[in-house]
Order: sequence, then structure tokens, then C-alpha cells
Amino acid sequence: MRSKTICLSVFFVAIASLIFLNGSLASAVENSEPELSEELQFIDPTDMSQYYAMGEYYPPNEVNAFNIDWQGGRVEIVAYNGNDYYVEEASTRYLQENERLGYTLENQVFNVAFVGDESVVVDDAYKKLEIRIPKVLLPSLQSVNINTNGEVVMKNITAKQITVTGRNSDVRFTDTYSPNTTVSTVGGNVSLTVQNGVGYSVNFKSRKGVMDSYVKNGLNSYTTGDGKYVYSVNTKSGNFKVALDTGE
Repeated sequence: MRSKTICLSVFFVAIASLIFLNGSLASAVENSEPELSEELQFIDPTDMSQYYAMGEYYPPNEVNAFNIDWQGGRVEIVAYNGNDYYVEEASTRYLQENERLGYTLENQVFNVAFVGDESVVVDDAYKKLEIRIPKVLLPSLQSVNINTNGEVVMKNITAKQITVTGRNSDVRFTDTYSPNTTVSTVGGNVSLTVQNGVGYSVNFKSRKGVMDSYVKNGLNSYTTGDGKYVYSVNTKSGNFKVALDTGE
């Protein structure tokens, strides 16, 4: 009987040791999982001084369309007085080659991807994409298509078609015009700033979002002037604001 009691005691001690060991291993594994850089937690992603240029690209002037697939971070497209297209990627930390954007050129369409290798995940840095379009090339710009989770800013751009699709993306258009502009976002807010006297048409649809326009007619759809430029905005909870450009 004494022998059986000793055996049972040894058995339960062994089981308890295994449980403790497994718990320690699980804790060690959990504690060893990579965390976001502490430095990143104190970075304001809207502060452009925190970014460092990672790469410059010069699409040929024959390009007449941009397709952008950007997982997160800011996408800024502006018109400027230069003669050549200019694309720059910036990040809050140094990027390895396989963490940098990827691009292809097909039939005069410049395609940009968040990373060249789709298997790479960049979750410990903020990335920013800037595209400068020469004003002299704007008349030949057919389309700009953007798919992103980050902020989108477009200034002084004209194109035959502009499409922005995002989940929680804030979208800002300043003096940006197209006869066919479509924005679809879940929780992001959309703002449109237009020049006085420009004819345009807006159509806003949202489950919870509200529209605020300098045209105080209480409607989510209206047309001014000849309605040449059309903006269709769809959100789930994001708001839509239309304002006049005051030059500030």
C-alpha cells in the first residue's frame, strides 16, 4: 500500500511539473512575440517631418493612368510645374528592398503596389506615397484609381476618371476635377474644396454620415452651374463636406 501511495505521489508531482513547465513555455512564447516599435507609438503619422525618402521613381511621360494599391499610410497626388512624373516613397524607418513599393508599367498605365513582394508585411512603420504630375501632362491623364486604408490627398488634379476605394480612409480633394469621380469608404470622411464658379454635381449616400455644404439647401444631391464635374460619394458612417476654396 505504501508503495502505491509513493507512486501516486510521484505521478501527481510529475503532472504538476509538466503543467508549470507548459505554462512557463507559453508565457515565454507569448512574451517573445514581436511588438510594434515603442518609437512608432510616439510618431504622429500626419507629421511629414517624421518621414525619410526611401525611393524615387520616374514614370515615362507616355503614362496616362495610375493604379495605386496602398495598404495604409498617406497617398498624396499633386500637380506641379515640372516636366516629368515623379513618384516618391517615404517611411518612418529604413525599408529593406523587399519592403519597398513595387511597380509595373503596362499599356501606358503605371501600377503601384504597397510592397513588391506580396508576402512581406510592414506593420512597424508608417509609409507615404507621393506622386507629382506635371501640369502640362494633365490634359492627357485618363484615370487615377486608388485602393487604400490610409489617407488620400489630391490637389489641383484633373482627369477623365478618379476612383478612391477604402475602408477607413479620409479623402481630401482640393481643386481636383473629373466628370466621373467616385469615392467609397466605410468610416472615413470626405472633403471637397472647389473654386468659386466651377460647375459640378454631387451625390452623397451614407447610412450614418451627414453632408455639410456651403450650398445650404439641405440636400445630399445637387448641381451647380453646368454640372460638368461629378462626384459620387458613398460611406457607411463617414461625413462629406463641400467648401469653397478661399485661397488660404
